Amino acid sequence: MEISVIATTHPNHQTSKKELDRFGGMAAGVCYMAHDFATLRAEDEIKTFRRADLTKNSGHHSVYDHATITLYLHCIPRVLEGMLDNERYMVSSVKSGRYTLHPLPAKEQAVYDKWLEKFVTLIRNTYQTDYPQFFTDNKIKKLAMENARYLTSCFTMVSMLHTISYRQLNYLYGFFTDYAEKIKGSKNPFEVKLYPYIVEFLEQLKATGYVDEVLTQNGKSRRVSMFCERPVVEYFGDVYATNFRCSFAVYMHLNRHRTLKYYMKTPTTPENLEFYIPEIIADKPELRAEWLSDLDSLRGNYPQAMLVDVSEMGNLDDFILKAIERKCSSVLLETTRVVNDVLNKYQKALAASNHDGAEKLAIMQKGAKCTFPNFKCPTPCGFALGVTEKRKI
Repeated sequence: MEISVIATTHPNHQTSKKELDRFGGMAAGVCYMAHDFATLRAEDEIKTFRRADLTKNSGHHSVYDHATITLYLHCIPRVLEGMLDNERYMVSSVKSGRYTLHPLPAKEQAVYDKWLEKFVTLIRNTYQTDYPQFFTDNKIKKLAMENARYLTSCFTMVSMLHTISYRQLNYLYGFFTDYAEKIKGSKNPFEVKLYPYIVEFLEQLKATGYVDEVLTQNGKSRRVSMFCERPVVEYFGDVYATNFRCSFAVYMHLNRHRTLKYYMKTPTTPENLEFYIPEIIADKPELRAEWLSDLDSLRGNYPQAMLVDVSEMGNLDDFILKAIERKCSSVLLETTRVVNDVLNKYQKALAASNHDGAEKLAIMQKGAKCTFPNFKCPTPCGFALGVTEKRKI
């Protein structure tokens, strides 16, 4: 056996579209080569580009997945980030709204700052005395930011690195072109707000010079996948499909699991929105009322606390992997609650059908992942209410 590196992404070098086409042509040659890859590198370019044209026009586009492009997207709305992350294949690194500050409109900033202080005080008074090692001042600040983030818009501007293949870049251009046409002239205020960002995204993508009109053709009639207007038919077995409601913030959190599929119903008018209430204030009438009043004043911004209808699909093994990641004291509480709701529903259905997966899920119902057999946490939190999942933050 011999393994060699034939291509890498270079942080300071931009490969031309011509070279990506050539690389795709060589990759296609691997499928038919009589010799080795070195022979393909040395062949006449005319032959390579002829093969590239043939594969493009025949729909044999997978060879263009070998070359990747990393985009830096600065000041794009959070919802567009979600739309990009929902397409596969990709790798994203996004400036976090849980741990960093984003520029906000003045009114939104004032409400965010107010609740940031309130959450800091609430968390400190509720937990720091009993669990000082876990609830450090820095940890409390991060948790407060995590919860105040619910008040920010799903159109909050973020920055991200997004790595996709040469083929996927062109497919995205095709998908989003079709989507822009679909929502053009829409009466839905959410789509009206989203439309100009989609148009700008397409303009910016084309300006990179990597858009190829042949590769953008949507021969399989695929579409932007994030929005789905009907719930799935629920089923639980070796594969599963289920529906639930959660905040937009948690939809974005869940959506980053590449092995599972997530869809959400498109939000409509701001007046129809309902909102998530963090558990630490849910049983405090005055704070609860103030929270909802502040969200009501921000309805037109589509706050990330808005509840959205979500469908989730995958298989049993990948669901277990997600539960191992998301059942933890350090994970956003609402996310853990959503995972547990699906876990309980899944386990009950498997038990009713005598599926052997029911036992695997049952041992995951006793608490956070540190209670699972054969799992040893490298950094134990010492937060008992987190381990038993009775925390409110």
